[in-house]
Amino acid sequence: MPSRIRILAGQCARFLYRRLPLPLSVKWRIKSFLYRHLGALLKSSANYQQWLIQTAATRPATVQAADPATVPPPPPPIPPPMVEIGPEGIEGLTARLRFIAPEEPLVSVIVPAFNQIEYTVRCLASLHQHPPEVSYELIVVDDASSDATERLLSHMPGLRYLRNPENLGFLRTANRGATQARGHYLLFLNNDTQVLPGWLDRLVEVFTTHPDTGIVGAKLIYPSGHLQEAGAALRRDGTVDLIGLNDDPAKPQYNIMREVDHCSGACLLIETALFRDLGGFDEIYAPAYFEDCDLSLRVRERGRKIIYQPAAEAIHHLSVTTNRDGQKLRQIEHNRQIYLERWGTVLQALDQVRLIAFYLPQYHPIPENDHWWGKGFTEWTNVTKAVPNFTGHHQPRLPADLGFYDLRLPEVREEQADLARRYGIYGFCYYYYWFAGKRLLNRPLDDVVQSGRPDFPFCVCWANENWSRRWDGLDAEILIAQDHSDEDDLNFIKTLEPALRDRRYIRMDGRPLLLVYRPSLLPDAARTAEIWRRYCREAGLGELYLATVQSFGNTDNPRGFGFDAAVEFPPHAMAVLAEQPANLLNPDFQGRFYDYVATANFFMNRPPMPYPFFRTAMPSWDNTARRQDASDIFLNAEPEYYERWLKHLVDETRQFRQGDERLLFVNAWNEWAEGNYLEPDRKFGHRYLETTRNALGSLGC
Repeated sequence: MPSRIRILAGQCARFLYRRLPLPLSVKWRIKSFLYRHLGALLKSSANYQQWLIQTAATRPATVQAADPATVPPPPPPIPPPMVEIGPEGIEGLTARLRFIAPEEPLVSVIVPAFNQIEYTVRCLASLHQHPPEVSYELIVVDDASSDATERLLSHMPGLRYLRNPENLGFLRTANRGATQARGHYLLFLNNDTQVLPGWLDRLVEVFTTHPDTGIVGAKLIYPSGHLQEAGAALRRDGTVDLIGLNDDPAKPQYNIMREVDHCSGACLLIETALFRDLGGFDEIYAPAYFEDCDLSLRVRERGRKIIYQPAAEAIHHLSVTTNRDGQKLRQIEHNRQIYLERWGTVLQALDQVRLIAFYLPQYHPIPENDHWWGKGFTEWTNVTKAVPNFTGHHQPRLPADLGFYDLRLPEVREEQADLARRYGIYGFCYYYYWFAGKRLLNRPLDDVVQSGRPDFPFCVCWANENWSRRWDGLDAEILIAQDHSDEDDLNFIKTLEPALRDRRYIRMDGRPLLLVYRPSLLPDAARTAEIWRRYCREAGLGELYLATVQSFGNTDNPRGFGFDAAVEFPPHAMAVLAEQPANLLNPDFQGRFYDYVATANFFMNRPPMPYPFFRTAMPSWDNTARRQDASDIFLNAEPEYYERWLKHLVDETRQFRQGDERLLFVNAWNEWAEGNYLEPDRKFGHRYLETTRNALGSLGC
């Protein structure tokens, strides 16, 4: 089904569904019946995805808004199969182990060991039980163990056994093993691990498919079945966030191969030549701790990537060799200080998440609005005429610090930027209104570009829909329409050239970021994208980074439009309905009510996408100012719920995106007539800005 037809059909279905005079529980049963029988036709729709998530959680829409503490926890993950020491004892298990020692192995598997012979033997037994297809040699470096390690392992067939004359610690022991290795790759494996089928082959494959790889790490699982690590994030304070710690390793977000800051040295693959060229693990960290983090950053410094490979799995007991006693804690803190002195500046940049707020420029009069709506019309005209639809309804929503501002004034724009910067917001995304050569509301952006002020990052989102009298982006009562052509596409990008050249313009790895609000309305989005890309290359602007906005139910892969990424856009098409308040004041009200908390829960629990996908949080939503009798109103919208939503997205972005793609959005900075803004108002003051800063923590700009 063509995208535009599907979206139109979805809009009609949603309209009819929401107008049914039935309780939400009955509507939910109707929706479930239709989706169970027609799901194959609707699998790419946002509402179908929402229904799948809600049914999987066994929580209907009407109860999703409940306190999260009342939601029953999911069942625990299933423990993985483990090698255990049976009736034969450790002696019998060791006697059964035989390995092959090839002359020219592809991989050298290095297992440092210090006592804990039971764990070491079970680790070796798991290698024996799950032999890889690639050739490998097995090297055990015994760090002067005092238990049976030497007796049981020194004569094991096919195993290269090395023994330190004295205890050197993990780091020097691992380095010693590396000096004796003959393989093209080194695989460092802790002796308290057990590998699962396919582990080594899947790690090696990454170097074949991704030539810029420097290190590959495995998915680490606790014996209980809980996730220990799906890669790790290196924080600016020297701490390490284990991604997915104690979660279910089967969740989709942990089963996508991706670049990460770091992978634990418990199961780590690196080219032998690179490891030796870097000098191995830096012995300044001896005997142990932070040497693997340091190695990851040195590898990144060489322009190589750290890749997490979920298809390679290992069970890790975690630190059975040493206890977390006072000496260990002192060593960790000592090494953390060394690590921070060396890498502090790098970690500051690495740890940043850029938050961009959508920015509406309709706060100054223009001739077209004077003609359509009356002399002097701005967004404030709508805002001030709103009245409550029910008891306790927060209307009208009136500004505080900035007042009823006029965006023609540079002082206003400077104050907005100062306020945003103070609370951690990285930049603004200006809506850009272009209609076949006609620009509307362009003065604020033009003035920003021409004046060079404020000194605040920005990008542009083309609001490429028809402009209607109903403020809904649909095609009824059109005031000014789009008229697409190749010539129009070319003229559009030419008008943006001064902005795209601006040093403040937001870029992704040097590529100017340009958003399109409704790509499905373009006759041939891929052709439009190519026209823009070709012009920018020829004009010396370089490559564009194009992102689709997931508005009006569009959840299509942006690559189908010829774009690079997608931007989430709540609450479009995925809002959770709520029952109408009992104390309605407006007898003509025909609008809809939604539950903010339930909607936030749904968005937070969306599965990962198979393409670059930038998340968005929404402070609130209530467009009564634009559509008094037919508005969409979100109940229970409070700053603390917004903070929880945004913090979830910040943490997710920090853990699952890399580099300049550690980017997310907030909808919006100043959509006052939609009740959707961060700017201070007379009810909440700075609370939404304060919760934004709280959610960003130390990760903001």
